[in-house]
Amino acid sequence: MTAEFADKWARWLLHGRYGGDKEALRKGHEALGPIRDRVLLGSGVKAGDVVVDVGCGDGLIGFGALPLVGETGQVIFTDISDQLLEHCRQLTSELGVADRCRFFHTPAETLESIDDCSVDVVTTRSVLIYVDDKAAAFEAFNRVLKPGGRLSLFEPINRRYISLTRDTLFGFNAAPVADLAAKVRAVFEAAAPPDGPMMGFDETDLLQLSESAGFTDINVALELSSRQPSPFTMISWTQLLEMSPQPNAPSYGEAIHQALSTEQAEQLELYLRPLMAEGTGGRSWSAISYLTAKKPMPVGS
Repeated sequence: MTAEFADKWARWLLHGRYGGDKEALRKGHEALGPIRDRVLLGSGVKAGDVVVDVGCGDGLIGFGALPLVGETGQVIFTDISDQLLEHCRQLTSELGVADRCRFFHTPAETLESIDDCSVDVVTTRSVLIYVDDKAAAFEAFNRVLKPGGRLSLFEPINRRYISLTRDTLFGFNAAPVADLAAKVRAVFEAAAPPDGPMMGFDETDLLQLSESAGFTDINVALELSSRQPSPFTMISWTQLLEMSPQPNAPSYGEAIHQALSTEQAEQLELYLRPLMAEGTGGRSWSAISYLTAKKPMPVGS
């Protein structure tokens, strides 16, 4: 690991997720645009609002909120990665919007340094999958919101995704190399155990957690999809080996090296590489959820 990416969160978001390929990073951001827009639409963010983007990462939601809150609003970027906060801070300076932004190094479970009842909107995307104490996070969301404030979030439901993709590898039918694919998948399953924060919840848990934290007007949407081709179609084999599915997991190349002998790795490549190069095969599955909720107004107000 280089000093540039000593922080695993920054290393993954700014490098490992797309194998260090800048064009793939650009396309990835474009693909995430509809998620950002839906989270912001669900939040009802408007001019003058104070928005907290929890686990801001590289700033997808926060930067999307800035035009909506306008000159009189503010966006608070929070994350547990100093490197990602600095990345966002630099971008706000370059864009000339730093005066409307604040930055806090704090976990989702506490949202330290953010006052009670001080913000209008809380947003978060793909953050709770890394949080052990999700109940504490929902309580923190509720704590910082003003009465009538809104929560809007997006989370993958990996428990359902795994059930959809059990017999595949990289979106391709793995039957001809089933034993090899199972060994590679086992490496990633070890990095995300069934009872861990990434796999140990589904959309019903999100509903119950938000209820328990005191939210009302809760709506949870689960969306399952299947599309062609595989998202790894037309990605070079070399680039694939540099990519990683999540910050706590090895790269695909590292997993293959860990799980397979040299001969087995060559066999897997011989099967998969032509499928990836064809540009047509395979399938892309998705299991995602959106949640919106409100902090109730005091009784009698």
